[in-house]
Amino acid sequence: MQSHWRRAEPSDLPAIIAIATVIHPDLSERADVLVEKMSLFPEGCRVLIAGEDVSGYGIAHPWMLHQIPPLDDFLQRLPPAPDCLYVHDVAVMPASRGNRVAASYIETIARLARANGIEHLALVSVYDTSPFWARHDFRMTAPDPALRIKLASYGGGATYMIRNLAESRLRDA
Repeated sequence: MQSHWRRAEPSDLPAIIAIATVIHPDLSERADVLVEKMSLFPEGCRVLIAGEDVSGYGIAHPWMLHQIPPLDDFLQRLPPAPDCLYVHDVAVMPASRGNRVAASYIETIARLARANGIEHLALVSVYDTSPFWARHDFRMTAPDPALRIKLASYGGGATYMIRNLAESRLRDA
């Protein structure tokens, strides 16, 4: 089945929560926390449409490198001079995986970051997905003690990763 990403709308929230419940049973977030992220930076919030159904979502927003937004807590506001686009979550239902759907979202987010003058993407890899992210040019970063404490709230094996968009562009040339 053909699928595509589109900007998330408030009416997509029930589907996003349902997907998050399946994909991230141990890392749940309240609906109002997700609504805040969607309202602060709607350009970074997308849903994957397969047929008539939402079968995945991605949430990203401007942030600061080496700082992790708290899980299931409000951002309050975006930083005035962000140096990364933080990929808060990319979740795709198993039946819709493949055909590079997650890669398509990441490339959309990379273009969005560049258009906003941001040269890095950052994320926390959970559930031992760091090899997946490494295939998309994200590199593990050794956390300082404060970052290590925050990573613990994301579960065992959580890894902070950064993608330098300038380096990725050089390799693509």
